[in-house]
Formats: sequence, C-alpha cells, structure tokens
Amino acid sequence: MDKDPLSEIVEFLKPDSRIDLKHISIDHLVGLSATEEGVSTLLKNEQVILSIIELTSDKVDEISKNALLVLVNVSASVTGATELLKYRPSNHKNILELLVSYVLDPQKKDADAACMILSNITRLEDELEVCLDSFIPHLNDIMNAFVNIDYNKKGCNLHYLAPMFSNLSCSYRIRKWLTEENPHIPLLKLLPFCNYELSNIRRGGAIGTIRNLSFDTEHHDFLLNSDLDLLTYLLNPLMGNEDYPDHEMDKLPIALQYFPKEKRRERDPDIRKMVLETLNKLCTKRTGREMLRENGVYYVLREYHKWEKDPHALLACENVVDILIQKEDEVGADDLSAVEVPDDMKEKFEKMDKEYINNV
Repeated sequence: MDKDPLSEIVEFLKPDSRIDLKHISIDHLVGLSATEEGVSTLLKNEQVILSIIELTSDKVDEISKNALLVLVNVSASVTGATELLKYRPSNHKNILELLVSYVLDPQKKDADAACMILSNITRLEDELEVCLDSFIPHLNDIMNAFVNIDYNKKGCNLHYLAPMFSNLSCSYRIRKWLTEENPHIPLLKLLPFCNYELSNIRRGGAIGTIRNLSFDTEHHDFLLNSDLDLLTYLLNPLMGNEDYPDHEMDKLPIALQYFPKEKRRERDPDIRKMVLETLNKLCTKRTGREMLRENGVYYVLREYHKWEKDPHALLACENVVDILIQKEDEVGADDLSAVEVPDDMKEKFEKMDKEYINNV
C-alpha cells in the first residue's frame, strides 16, 4: 500500500507545534491545494483537513490566513465543498457555523476568505437544505453585516456574502425569509446593492437573488409593488445617457429620468443578462407585463438593444421585447407559466436560440 504523502505533516499542524514548522507546513498545503490533483490528495487525509480547519483560528495571522486560503481552494470544487460539510470543528456543529462566526466577528482579519468558502459551499444544490439549518438562525445578523459597509474593522469588505445570498435564495425557505421577515424585510436592505458601483460581486449577487425570487410567480405582486421600486434597480444597469422623447421619459420611474451625460451601462455582460432574465420572468403574469409596459421598460430595452454586443444578452433582451410588444389578446394567456409547450417545440426553440447566438 502506498504511504500517505501527508501523514508526516500532521504533527506539524497541531496548535501547539512550533510556529516555524506550522508556517512551512501550511505554506506547502496552500501550494498543494492550487491544483485539482493536490486537492484530491488533501481530501484523502481527514486528519490533515481537520487540522487545517482548526488552524483557521490560529493566533498567528499568517497561519490562519493560509489555512483559510487552503479551504477556499478546496471548496472551489463540488467534491471538495461536499467533503468539507462532513467535518465538525471544535465547539461547532459543522464548518458552516465556524465560518459564520468569522463573518460576524468584526475583528476577524480574514473574514473575506470565510465569505468565499461559504459562497462556494452554498452552490451545492443537493446540500442546500442541510446547510440552511446552520444559516437560518443567523440570517438577520449576516444581512446586517453585509449591508453595513464598515462592519468589519480589519478592512474586509464581505462582498462574497452577496453570491452566498444568491445561492441560498434557490431555497423556498430563504425566498420566503427575504420577502416576509418582520419587522424589517431583508430584500429592502439588499436592493440598493443591485447598483453598487464599487463591486460587481455585490451587484451580481444582489441581482442573482432578485432573479431567483422572480422564478416564483407568487412573489411577483410583492416584487412589482410600487413601494419596492424594483424596476428602478433593474433598469438602471441597462441604461446609458441617451435622451428619450418627453412622452417616453414620463413613463420611466422617477429616479431613472434625465440621467447625467456620464451615466454608463453595467460593464459585466453576465449581470446584464441576469437583469434581462428577471424582467422576462416578471412578464409571466398579465399584471407583470402591464406593469413593465406602464413603466417604459420597452423604451429602455429598445435603446439598450442598439448598444448591446453580447449575443447571449441580446437574445435575452429580444425575448423580453417579443412579449412586451404584443397586445394581451396576442399573448393569449394571463399566466404564461400555465402554458404547456410540447417537447418537440422546446427543442426547436433551443435550436433557434443556439443558431441566433452563433450568428450574432
């Protein structure tokens, strides 16, 4: 039997080991975790993984930082993230509780790495409901840490909590929390980050969360409530500094009228595409389609389409426009989600979409 190449390093990863030996050992593991083969080797040794987890709270900052970096690399793969959920660190039920405690500690120097690991682990769709048991008791505190830009006193920005929330919102339980929690509805706190200029990670995570909410038609009335002003946040990334005729401008949400000349559209095509997919979902019900028409969404998409070059975003834009330009008797159904599409037609539409993308 081949000898475990990491068996000898375990002794040097103990909390009371000599600092220089811990330094050398954890540095070696950082390098090892940078490759798929290295991660596979690490995962074969449970004691090494557990030791790395324990070292994330080491008194020496560089050691705890590198231990978290190893876990960032390990959790980047589905296999690694799944394996990490099996471990129980000292004084915690699982690794999620440990990482959440780091996020909520305003004095934790490497809280950003903890956020990245949480973002990676919450991508596991098959494990999401299990993860929620650890998250739900802390959700309000995590949201408050996220929206307070200066929460962490050691310079961590906690940006990766945004994609974590987006991942979590794949669960109905989280979508319900986002829209119904009392006395403060979490979604109201998240919305401004759809237009947060300093981080595309925050913007993308916030918009990804809204998109996941839009997949539930039961949330559409809430999302399109005038008090929420969702369309202002969704249309902003798609708008530049173009001028609209007065009768069109008057239809736009107040905050989107008469932008300054320096206004620029969202730079990230994936974020633009998520916005368009959300608008598409909000067209599912007649009330949503009418709301989008009344708020000048077509005019915004008309100008945006002239500017867009990304084929995937262009297709997403045209899918929304094709719905909005129709009269309701042409649409033919109050709720498009109730329309049955034959499998052969689905294949035909998918083929047409692929041909469109390839030809743009």
